[in-house]
Amino acid sequence: MSIILLDSFLILCYMQKGDKKDRKMATSVEIVDVPPRAADNETILKTSNLSAGATTLSKEELHHLFQIRNLVFLGTLSKDGSPHVTPVWAEMVDDLILINTFESSAKNKHITNDKRIALSVVEQDNPYNMVSIKGRVIEQTAEGADEHLKRLAKKYLGIGRYYYRKPDHGRMILKIKPEKIMGLSIHPAFYFLAYSPWNK
Repeated sequence: MSIILLDSFLILCYMQKGDKKDRKMATSVEIVDVPPRAADNETILKTSNLSAGATTLSKEELHHLFQIRNLVFLGTLSKDGSPHVTPVWAEMVDDLILINTFESSAKNKHITNDKRIALSVVEQDNPYNMVSIKGRVIEQTAEGADEHLKRLAKKYLGIGRYYYRKPDHGRMILKIKPEKIMGLSIHPAFYFLAYSPWNK
């Protein structure tokens, strides 16, 4: 039995070897090294047209980025002026961005010395929906911080409790007023179609 299987294997290898020049690899996509020609009624999408699928974020879209479970990357300035970035939970209430942290955290200390911040949000389901914000912290308060943390835990963890809190960590809410907002929204399918290796 083993001899028959070995013979069958050798015959199959010999048949597959053949003349490599006459053989073509079967794929679902044709692999070429020249740009495809457009038919009379077609156009090839150029990278320069990418802006046609990009739109600035509306106020509703900006609020949407903070309503869903997207991490916010907050940048503060250390005492020596060097940047410090941390991923945080956040929400947007009216026109203010609220971030919850513990009182002795580095970001809270930095903000006590310098109120300027920068933050970035990228939608987890579509990384081409994004916003970058520059602003200032207008208030640091402990009032309502515990309830605010539970609300954020409900949004980000699905439960209204934060189990990683240490007993001696007093909570603070950082209230941020945006001063400059730079947002962009690109449909992921459009971005993919706009890419071409020949548009360089």
